[in-house]
Amino acid sequence: MKNFKIADRDIGKGHPCYIIAEVSCNHNGDFDEAVKIIKAAKYAGADAVKLQTYTADTITREFTKMPKGTMWENLDLYSLYKKAQTPWDWNEKLKKVADAEGLHIFSSPFDETSVDYLVEQGVPVLKLASFEVVDIKLIEKMASTGLPIIMSNGMTDFLEMDEAIRTLRRCGAKDIALLHCNSGYPARFEEANLKTIPVLKEMFGCVTGLSDHTLFNDPDNHTQPMAHVAPLEAVKLGAKIIELHLLMDRAEAKALFDKYEGGYDWAFSREPEELKQMIDMIRQYEKNGQFEYESDAERNAAAHARGHVCFDPTEKEKASRLLRPTLWVTEEIKKGETFKFAAQDKNDGNFDSIRPGAGLHIRYTDFIEGSKAARNIQKGEPLDWDMVDLNT
Repeated sequence: MKNFKIADRDIGKGHPCYIIAEVSCNHNGDFDEAVKIIKAAKYAGADAVKLQTYTADTITREFTKMPKGTMWENLDLYSLYKKAQTPWDWNEKLKKVADAEGLHIFSSPFDETSVDYLVEQGVPVLKLASFEVVDIKLIEKMASTGLPIIMSNGMTDFLEMDEAIRTLRRCGAKDIALLHCNSGYPARFEEANLKTIPVLKEMFGCVTGLSDHTLFNDPDNHTQPMAHVAPLEAVKLGAKIIELHLLMDRAEAKALFDKYEGGYDWAFSREPEELKQMIDMIRQYEKNGQFEYESDAERNAAAHARGHVCFDPTEKEKASRLLRPTLWVTEEIKKGETFKFAAQDKNDGNFDSIRPGAGLHIRYTDFIEGSKAARNIQKGEPLDWDMVDLNT
């Protein structure tokens, strides 16, 4: 396992677990709420806060539809990201808040333009989100920055995970952390399969950790929160980075979600006291190698969370896979016209990698770029092989 640094922090074997509080969309479009979450992360003892950097037009387009099977299936895809996005002009101001609190702040980019923006902002590390593990062009761009990369493996099968790691290394990333993740929202303890964490370390030779979406002991009814269990078990299995979502008031967020007005991550986000309890218990374990659960329910949840070594998506994750980006035609293309990938300028190109997962895999981008259209193609069609003249 290769240790590395994030800014002034040593990450890996022999060092304390690095705790990341994910702000995500839990600010609900309110800058002051984002500030409260950052300050709550400091109160709880976190090391860093993380944002997400995208716009509705860089992550999807108005012509797309939301796939079925996730907790967001009743929402319009484009409108969801329009409401959930963190305005880019918040970044500099939020960095000042985080700096004043002594916290690192960084982000997950969701397209190539957001990578450039985050590099300009001076982030110390980049996060490759689970949904973007299939976006080979984004991975190449992130790796080329030379920054440390933290990657989550939610929804992946082994070959997808291996391809992403190989691409990062091929394109210049030297410092990589791999976070085991279950992208069921919320994830069940019995689907966490934390025993995979030490195996990932041995297989890929990098720092490992957990990006956690478990929360409720009864996830069907969203009751019996046990926010500390999976991260504690992950640390016992060698996790050196823990990432989880933080909000101020889960009941308030759920009320917004029920009205489709916000709270989109309420079902897997910790409240400040829950995060503090978890971090306090992790630090206790790091100090003396011991901690005790208070109830049989916690002990049972811990046993379920350990699970078994698993490199395949769970049944719940298979629905989430439909939200991953693929290649779409974003402008009308006439037969015989040239395909041009819209990487750096979303207005200068006719196909792009966006959500959801209805088109060709993004690994084919370089092959398709420069080819001719085999037929007339309408804006908003998922890209498929019958559109590409393979003889050009």
